[in-house]
Amino acid sequence: MNGFSQTDIFTMALGLTEPWRVTNVEMVPSEKNPDKMEVHITVDYQEGSKFPCPECGESCRIYDSKRKVWRHLNFFQYRCYIHARVPRIECEQHKVRLVEVPWARSGSGFTLLMEAVLLTMLQQMPVSQVAKQVGEHDTRLWRLISLYVQQALEKQDFSGVDAIGVDEYSHKGQHYITVFLAHPEKDGSKARVLYTVEGKGKDTVKQFLHIFKAKQGEPDKVGDVTSDMCHGYRNAMTDAFPQARTTVDKFHVVKMMGDSVDQVRRREMRSKDRKKIGSLEGTRYLWLKNKQNLTEKQLSQLELLLSTDHLDTVTAYNYRLKLQGFYENCLDYESAVEAFEALCMELSNSRIAEMQKVGQSLTRNALEILNYFDSRKTNALLEGFNSMISLIKHRARGFKNMKNFMAMIYFVCGELALPKATIM
Repeated sequence: MNGFSQTDIFTMALGLTEPWRVTNVEMVPSEKNPDKMEVHITVDYQEGSKFPCPECGESCRIYDSKRKVWRHLNFFQYRCYIHARVPRIECEQHKVRLVEVPWARSGSGFTLLMEAVLLTMLQQMPVSQVAKQVGEHDTRLWRLISLYVQQALEKQDFSGVDAIGVDEYSHKGQHYITVFLAHPEKDGSKARVLYTVEGKGKDTVKQFLHIFKAKQGEPDKVGDVTSDMCHGYRNAMTDAFPQARTTVDKFHVVKMMGDSVDQVRRREMRSKDRKKIGSLEGTRYLWLKNKQNLTEKQLSQLELLLSTDHLDTVTAYNYRLKLQGFYENCLDYESAVEAFEALCMELSNSRIAEMQKVGQSLTRNALEILNYFDSRKTNALLEGFNSMISLIKHRARGFKNMKNFMAMIYFVCGELALPKATIM
């Protein structure tokens, strides 16, 4: 091997430098599953070496050592582990301290490279699935996520944030979290989660404002706020960010209309009119989805229903299309005002009670809804933010608590920097 031994090759492959070196490499049967083989690499240091104190950096003599094991990346199809006796040094100022090794984070059972690969996998896959693939308990992976999320949050800087969105999400019924996010900044950065907190309403805004100021955020420099039509959030955000223009998120406006269409459908399904019941049976998703998301069969069924004149659901659905057209076709604030007033008038005069309520709600929130055509801000368009949250909620079946749910939101949507491995 051109003068290189097996241990020399592994020492170079792991990127080790003096005084660390690989002293042994062996393949042995797994203790848990003797039918499978594992690679075990022993790393040691040269006798007489000195190590820097992890507190002050002073070179110190070795006091004693502790044996530790780390899971490393698989060697081909075989699990790989690194074993080492880690020295404890005796520092005059800081007494006895365990030194830091170059291939792993202090207190971790994984090497840095293994952690980096795991974090990349965890951003794309459910934790339970990653745990199964790598053969580790999911609790260890949740600890890994929580650690790096916490480290990244400590480095957050809100000084450049000038537009904020606030939204609430439910998890397993009545458990709510409130998410505060930053709209893309002028430097071209992506939207990102700023803060998540359990609960909803004005108290969560107070907590966010405290964190915002602590991380160099300047409330008077925030020019835009987006939210739903909940006045608890809006009033609190107005108090917290007095210079901000409030825009009601169009996603919530359209969703409110969609929910109202479904209420009409359910009311007609409970009626005694068998003709209505027969027409609407099994059609729930026809009214909730956009036409481009329907199958050919569903689209044909919808077109047939739209040609009838005996269903309030059809009338309500056509109002929904008008609302969507309002957002799609109005190019500026002036044209939007005229179209919005006409739509509100039509809804308020509708013979359908559910549509009258929608008209009243739109009228009450007219100023904030129309602000969209000036700000063009909406939570739903922030790099697919709502889609990502929905995906996280879908994966939430493996979450054991709300803390994990919030950590995953930061992890996936917070634009956090993944650690870079210092060992190859």
